[in-house]
Amino acid sequence: MNKKVHSIKWLYLTVFLLPVLGFAQEKGKEKETNIDEVVLVGYTKVSKKDVTNAVSSVKAEALKDMPVNSAAEAIQGRLAGVQVQTSEGSPGAEVDIKVRGGTSITGSNAPLYIVDGVQMDNAMSLLTPKEIESIEVLKDASSTSIYGSRGANGVVLITTKSGKKRATTSINYNGFTGVRKIMNTLDVLDPYEFVMYQYELYNKNGVDADVQAFATRYGTYNELGTKYSNVKRRDWQDELFGQEAFNFTHNLTVNGGSEKSAFALTLNHVDEDGIMLKSGFKRSMVNFKYDYDISKKLKIGFNARYSRSLINGVGTSSSGSQSNNRLRNAVRYQPFEGGSNIPVDDFDPNYATNTNLVNPLILNDNEVRDNRSNDLLLNGYINWNISKDITFRSVIGYVQRDIITNQFWGTVTSQARANADMPIVQLDRSQSRRITNTNTLNYTKKFGKHKLDVLLGQEIIQTDGETSNTYVKWFPKSILPEEAFANIAAATPPAGLIQDAARTGVLAPDRLASFFGRVNYIFDNKYILTASVRADGSNVFMKGNQWGYFPAASLAWKIKEEKFLKDVNWLDELKLRVGYGLSGNNRITSYLWANFYNINANNGYVFGTSVTPGAAISTTQANPNVKWEATVSKNAGIDFELFNSRLYGSVDGYITDTKDLLVLAKVPFPGYSNQFQNSGKTQNRGLEFTLGGVIVNKEDFTWKTDINLSANRNKILSLGSSVRQGQDSYLVQSGGIGGFDFIAKVGSSVGTYYGYVTEGRYEISDFDYNAATQVYTLKAGVPSSSAIALGAKAVQPGDLKLKDLNGDGQITDADREELGSAQPKFYGGFNQTFRYKNFDMSLFFNFSVGNKVYNANKIENTTQYLYRDNNMAAEVADRWRWFDNNGVKVNDPTALAALNANTTMWTPPTGQYILHSYGIEDGSFLRLNNVTLGFTLPKGSLEAVGVKNFRLYATVNNVFVITKYSGYDPEASTRRNPLTPGVDYSAYPRSRFFVTGVDITF
Repeated sequence: MNKKVHSIKWLYLTVFLLPVLGFAQEKGKEKETNIDEVVLVGYTKVSKKDVTNAVSSVKAEALKDMPVNSAAEAIQGRLAGVQVQTSEGSPGAEVDIKVRGGTSITGSNAPLYIVDGVQMDNAMSLLTPKEIESIEVLKDASSTSIYGSRGANGVVLITTKSGKKRATTSINYNGFTGVRKIMNTLDVLDPYEFVMYQYELYNKNGVDADVQAFATRYGTYNELGTKYSNVKRRDWQDELFGQEAFNFTHNLTVNGGSEKSAFALTLNHVDEDGIMLKSGFKRSMVNFKYDYDISKKLKIGFNARYSRSLINGVGTSSSGSQSNNRLRNAVRYQPFEGGSNIPVDDFDPNYATNTNLVNPLILNDNEVRDNRSNDLLLNGYINWNISKDITFRSVIGYVQRDIITNQFWGTVTSQARANADMPIVQLDRSQSRRITNTNTLNYTKKFGKHKLDVLLGQEIIQTDGETSNTYVKWFPKSILPEEAFANIAAATPPAGLIQDAARTGVLAPDRLASFFGRVNYIFDNKYILTASVRADGSNVFMKGNQWGYFPAASLAWKIKEEKFLKDVNWLDELKLRVGYGLSGNNRITSYLWANFYNINANNGYVFGTSVTPGAAISTTQANPNVKWEATVSKNAGIDFELFNSRLYGSVDGYITDTKDLLVLAKVPFPGYSNQFQNSGKTQNRGLEFTLGGVIVNKEDFTWKTDINLSANRNKILSLGSSVRQGQDSYLVQSGGIGGFDFIAKVGSSVGTYYGYVTEGRYEISDFDYNAATQVYTLKAGVPSSSAIALGAKAVQPGDLKLKDLNGDGQITDADREELGSAQPKFYGGFNQTFRYKNFDMSLFFNFSVGNKVYNANKIENTTQYLYRDNNMAAEVADRWRWFDNNGVKVNDPTALAALNANTTMWTPPTGQYILHSYGIEDGSFLRLNNVTLGFTLPKGSLEAVGVKNFRLYATVNNVFVITKYSGYDPEASTRRNPLTPGVDYSAYPRSRFFVTGVDITF
């Protein structure tokens, strides 16, 4: 059996069996207080033992050993039913979080983020782990429906740390520094393998001009062995991504309080290099929280957060398309110095034209992108205890985000070369603003065996914003990027040409008015009922469809409190939960029920020396009938604690059905390309397991473990009017290299790959050979891949062979099939925490099993397409050969078969890039995400100098990955469309991070 599989199985067995063995040996030790935690559930806090919904939570204690700069990275793999995926390894890379698989197929599947009571988009990327007190994720509609239209994809409730009243001022500094290194690179042909492949390309057809061109560029055949076996090799991937990238992170927290007030001040600064040259991430953040008791009944507080960040570097792809794939230059640029009359470290315009490649180091120097974000959050609250049982709370918040992106293309870039070799600048600006106000009235009353909690609330949310885009061409060739950004007037159009006008726009105003209520009733501390309803009114929809109503109910039975279990000593807690709820989704642009005009330069006209913007009707057709997308969720779960709370966990099963999907559908009407419609249904069914416990709990040594495992099955139940009558599917483009490479099909999951099946290569036995003409002709009945894979060229021995699935004797579009799904069979993570005296250690793993990855880099790097002089993937060295060791072309069938007896790879095809099963790989992995070793000085050691706690630690993040995947990283996913996940194309490589740090409290 494969050693990697053995390793995974033993790790699983270790994690699941050791807790049981440990509990059997040690009972009656100190009780864990897991069940006594308080969690935030929909505008109020609830004791965890009284929760009736599916809620996953993580506390500050679990995040303290994660020296990372994003809270999203810190929770990866820690919450059942929550997938956290970093799209690639670049500094500040986007993070996707999906709760129970997501519900939409063309809209966003991001959950709703609430930070200290205020909605904040993409909050997990903006918050540092050190400032978080707790994170609660509401997963089922019985808990999320209280948030109505915003809760269909789950709700993430984040509480940041506050000061404590009647506490002395405490100062904590946590700082770490580290270095990142690339984990692996893609293997390519070495210089000799490369030039021998080029010899074959230039000489195969016997064209004199090509033969002479090869000799001029590379030399005669007799020179190749000596010249290119000893030539200095250039490892472009190592030169571009191989630098040691340093990180410096500082976190300073000051908190404390008086008799009536409490405050917390958090400062954070990050300075992080990327492993790619001239890339990096900087962020400075300040957060201040203040709470004050005006009287015993009246409390107020406010929170002010400001963050500035800068992401440098163009990354490996600007749009993910083939033409903007910068990773391609590092993989396919010639792997040696020299080879033409222009040195390799100079720009070669002819080589760029002939190969669509530019020296990756020169190109990196000629492209600049600075992405700046300024984020502001202000919120305040007033809490009024009207009486012993009635509390009024009002929260008002303001969130603003400003994004400034400056891009520069120097003279060697394709953009500049298309504009007289003169540099180009693009300046993008955007600002979004959101104001929220939430008012709630809470009534709590105990009488006899009854406990009643009633919540009434009202909320308004208002979002506005603006955008602008300025694209300026024809700067002086010698201008520096900073000079161009600061002075766009330096650009001078050549005679007879004009600049494009700046484009400005207004984000469609988004308004939401809501009313909600919830009742929580507990009888005899055994039976719990929670019921809620919310009404949302949104300007996204036309009158008559504006209001959506979202009811929910859940029940819990605390079985342990029954008489028949009351005296079972080894059972501490047993609770059964069931829930049902409806939530909604309105995440489309406002006012799409009416036709509007777009104003920009593309619709303009020339006046004088500039373009005057004009107006044209939108290509999205209005739809006055569009309405709320609706999600119905059913959940059943059980929570348990055993052996004096040494072992605890939960099991949940759910079915989530989404109907009236908000889909951007293609329409056949003249002048319009698409329209938002309510079309289709999806379903998610799944199981979630959480298990944790204390394996060893002695005075000098403790060992704790936490495990979560999730399985989700996604299925499209209907595509509605998105497909023609009688059809049950439509094709989708990922936007990379494979054309229509995904399928949305009834009965299949979202994210299903669609392409041809690789059948190896054509062998000699597939052909008739004419010795007189030395021509190979496919035998009758052997399907030809010519039109699909070979650019309509005649099939030859060694060419890529695709499978004829429908048996009609030819390879056509009809021979495509589903090639697997990006959805894993199950995923999760497990954490091991050890403490021996003053030493502590933690190991955190995350894993995914059963998902497929579309390795688009692999398809591109084994396809010749239009260009010669491109390097290829290392497996191309094992391709079908046409030339013997003397450089003589072999045509005789017997000799040709003998020449290729030990080769297995096909000749790189010269047709368009297509998806075939060779590019679909198993994306299963087991990753040791984090190892931390720490040492804390004994308490009191440094009290004389005012130090209360002193801890040193060393950490390695992304330690290793056990996987069969051949690309950079099995978690890479470079597409933002829910229908096209799991595409690894031009992704920035992941790195390994070595860290040392100190944590000091004064």
